[in-house]
Amino acid sequence: MDIKDITFSYDRKTDRLHAINAVIEPGRITTIIGPNGCGKSTLLSVMSNNATPRLGQVILDGKEIARYKPKELARQLAVVHQQNEAPSDLTVEKLVSFGRLPHKNMFTARRDEDEQAVEWAIACTNLEERRTRTLDQLSGGERQRVWIAMALAQRTPILFLDEPTTYLDMYYQLEILELIRQLNQEHGLTIVMVLHDINQAIRYSDVMIAMKEGRIITNGPPAKVVTSDMIQAVYGVEVVVRHDAEAGMYLIPIGVGASVHLQAQGV
Repeated sequence: MDIKDITFSYDRKTDRLHAINAVIEPGRITTIIGPNGCGKSTLLSVMSNNATPRLGQVILDGKEIARYKPKELARQLAVVHQQNEAPSDLTVEKLVSFGRLPHKNMFTARRDEDEQAVEWAIACTNLEERRTRTLDQLSGGERQRVWIAMALAQRTPILFLDEPTTYLDMYYQLEILELIRQLNQEHGLTIVMVLHDINQAIRYSDVMIAMKEGRIITNGPPAKVVTSDMIQAVYGVEVVVRHDAEAGMYLIPIGVGASVHLQAQGV
């Protein structure tokens, strides 16, 4: 996926994204980080054709995503949104089965391949024992796994997740992130996600994109992107970057300081 010179505004007056350029590498986990309101979720919306840029284009497999028909695009990429809603009396299996809608029309009965995709998605997310439970009988972490399972049932090569660990405690955050890494490593999914926790982004990403005020400040492998200067420039926070044989690379915040200026760059 190529993101070329994307500029976006909600009101056609104030730009929320400014000349964004990026390449999403297939088969890798890319994580977008940055402070609240910097444009992370907006960029993900543009990349999934849920928002139309004022300028620029997003290219998927040599074709501008705006030229894809909705069902055609839904067979290429799936999105797990930050906030999801469904009737609380829906069962896990029923909700997951909705992921097959891009592969069907109103006259198509449920086929073997649909059954297999649903079974695969439920197995991948370890929901076999909860398939008959309704959403109101699940924990927050379990509900998030159901939404991921519904996206997996689409059987797309690309998966977008907007803050998939929001509102979850530490156990369920790590459970979801381990699942995301497993989907990438074992099934080859190209994954793009938005995260707030920088240490989690370091641990679970192949590529990181750091944003501030609608611009990309830097991108690349975590070891290149995450520096004390970058964190201070983007977040206004002083940190120490540590490396540990067991834990790997991580940050320790030590205080709030004056911002360092780093020039925004394309990718």
